[in-house]
Amino acid sequence: MTVHPKLKIILSLWVALLPARAAAYVYFTEDALMRSFFAVERIDAVAWSPSSAARESFKAKVGYYPPAKSYTWHVAREGEVVTGYALVDEQLGQHEPITFGVMLRPDTGIERIEVMVYREQYGDGVRGEGFLAQFPGLDFKNPMRPGKEIRILSGATISTRALATGARRASALLATWLEGI
Repeated sequence: MTVHPKLKIILSLWVALLPARAAAYVYFTEDALMRSFFAVERIDAVAWSPSSAARESFKAKVGYYPPAKSYTWHVAREGEVVTGYALVDEQLGQHEPITFGVMLRPDTGIERIEVMVYREQYGDGVRGEGFLAQFPGLDFKNPMRPGKEIRILSGATISTRALATGARRASALLATWLEGI
């Protein structure tokens, strides 16, 4: 079968203009991240599906409803004392979701954030220590606006926004979850 030369050109251009798909870079598995976050006797995984009241409470904190129907909290304990919480979540980058984990203190403040899986072709500078060091000590009461409270990385503007949104969301979700238990 022969293909018309003009059709070959059109197909070649069409393929060339398709967005390039980057490989997913996995930096942490969930288990490895929890071990990195917590050096404790026990980490319990607790599933939570926000009720209507919880969804409204969350919206009052950050201005939008929680995007997922359920979340899994990782609760770190020394004996019966809760020493911290962690949430693994995703936020859309430019084209693909960025999977990240947030370690939170019992007072809902952010202790640490890590990128677990990065799927975009550009913008992975958000994995750097200098960028991630902006989040510890903040919580959902802090706006975490890129370009204001959070420094925007050149070439990673959308990824910067994604992680700022996700970090603030994790803190607000924890505060909402703790209200109900």
